[in-house]
Order: sequence, then C-alpha cells, then structure tokens
Amino acid sequence: MRPIFAAICLFFAIPALASADDPYTILGVSIDATGSNALEAQTLAMRRGQAMAAQRLIERLTLPEDRAGTPLDFGSAGAIDSIFDDSAIAELISGLQIDNEQRSATRYLGELAVNFDRRAVVRLLSSYGVPFVESQARPTLVLPVYDAGGQFYLWDENPWLSAWTSRSYAHALAPMAVPVDGRGRAIISAREALGLDEARLRELASVYGVSRIAVLRAQEREGVRRMGGFLVSFDAGAEMVVDTWGPETVYGGWRDGALGFVVGRENAWKREAIVRNTATEDLRVTVIYGGLGEWQSLQGALTGASLVTNARLDAMSRDGALMTVSYRGALEQLTSELAERGAALEEHPGLGWVVRSAF
Repeated sequence: MRPIFAAICLFFAIPALASADDPYTILGVSIDATGSNALEAQTLAMRRGQAMAAQRLIERLTLPEDRAGTPLDFGSAGAIDSIFDDSAIAELISGLQIDNEQRSATRYLGELAVNFDRRAVVRLLSSYGVPFVESQARPTLVLPVYDAGGQFYLWDENPWLSAWTSRSYAHALAPMAVPVDGRGRAIISAREALGLDEARLRELASVYGVSRIAVLRAQEREGVRRMGGFLVSFDAGAEMVVDTWGPETVYGGWRDGALGFVVGRENAWKREAIVRNTATEDLRVTVIYGGLGEWQSLQGALTGASLVTNARLDAMSRDGALMTVSYRGALEQLTSELAERGAALEEHPGLGWVVRSAF
C-alpha cells in the first residue's frame, strides 16, 4: 500500500476538484497541528485531516446500527485513525485540495477537501459486511425564510440564508442548494414561499430543474433558535404534495441548523435506499416517451441507477420501448431510486410495468 506521504504530496499536483457532485467527496475538513518544524506540523495536520474525512465519508454512506460490532463502529472502537493505519486510509483517497492555508515555523492550518476512490471505499465496506447507500437522492432547492418578529426575509438581511450559502451541500446524499443567482429573487418572495404559492413554486422548480423544494422558516426568540417548514414535491404532472417538517430547536448557530437538516434528510434516504437483499431480479418494462430527448433521459435513468445491474433493450418504436431490467434490492427501492433520477416506475392495467418521466 502506498504511504500517506504520497497522498499528502498529491494536493500539489491534482487540479481543482471535479464539478461532479458525487457523495464520495468530503468538503470543509478543518486541519490544525503543531510540530517541531513546519514539515512535521503539515504532515500531522494532513494525516488527521485525511482520517477525519474518511470517517465522515463512512458515516455519510452507512447507518450506525449497521456498523455496530464491526471495526467501523466508531462509537465503541474509536476514531478511524485508531482502527486503521495511515497507509490504509491513504489507499481510499484519489485526490486532495487545500484552501485557506496558513503556516508558521511550528504550526499548520487549512481546510481540506478530499476525493475518495469509490471502488476502494466499496471494497472496504463490503469486506466488513456493512451495507451502504449507493446513490444520492434527487436534489432539493432550499428557500430559507427568516422570521424577524413577523417580518419575513428571504433574499436580504437574512442570517438563515447566509448559513445555507456558507458551505456547499452538493455532495451530500441528499444534495441541496439555494437559488442565489438572481433568478429566484425575480420569481418568489418570502411571503409567497411561506404561503406555498403553487404557481411561483412550480415556476421556481422548472427554472432550476428540480422536483422538490424545502421552504424552511427560522426564527430566534429570547436566545432560542427554532426552525421548521414544508417539503414540497412535484411528480409526474400530479398535484403539489406538501409534507410538514419540524419545528425543532437548533442547538448551536444557524450553520448547525442547516447541517442538521441535511443530515436528517440523508439518514431518511439511507433508511430508504440501503440495499440488504443482493439477489438479482428481472423486470420487463415498457418505457414511454414523447421524443428522442425524453427517451435518452429515461434510458439514462435506468442504466445509471445503482440498483440496476443490466438494462437490455428488446424492442423500440417511435414512442415506446420494451426493456428487460435486472435489479438488486426490493422493487420499492428501485421505484424510489428511479423517482430520484426523474423516472416514474408504475404498474399500468394494460401495459404492465411502465417507466415514464416523473416530472
């Protein structure tokens, strides 16, 4: 196995992290170490940072109850660097990037972003028999509304918005983003968001290419921070579906509140998507589409789904195709993953199982 020093040196040569928003990238790992000289401090900081990033990744992809009783049970076994040596951790890493670097003769500080090798991580988790999630949920657009004593702010004078924009959640299992490029401001106001104005929300979803929006209201009274709101979904031309979330108390700052919401959605997705039955089943489906672009999109959703091991094209016409899909896990899990990828799998009384655009 290559030593950790090889991984440390990579950050000098590897270009900026790829823009692909995959869950095998960990951002914002703060590193700070001191040593007898500058090189020793930097080496120690990088070792600790890589170990912290690896532990965060494993915790992101798995559930605590599935890690229990294994060397990956960090609660009882300790931090990852007390379980695996430096070179074992380095074997999981494919690239590094350092930001906000500061150094002195005896101290080294910075913020680390780490890309992990998916195959190496999968081998590690599989070797210990720990089930893990293999795909991201569909992205959510977040509208963070701040309630300042009955005055509602979305785009300006909004510390809740600032908390969401202070870090990226694009690599989360439940990826989230805030519409801060100006288009959102022109479409919807704070009161329209809180009022769940369907026309405005549908326009916003269309502009940003999403089918899920979280309207999250936050307020602070007498030093106590609270947040709650609505999860809005638009599926396959159906009516707007609204689920209420919270309210709950925020312990810490607003950044902690934003992170807590994301982690909560990640855990919900893991409990829904982690595959425990690895047997493969075949399913005959009819793919319904209105043109070449829609066909390519649906075909990509099927062939790119982590639960699909094979998707064979059996016949094709101008507006439909017959396919045999081999998949792992439960049918409900396949249905859920395809929905996250923009494809609805449903049973039709005349055609059997069909796949069509979800939104």
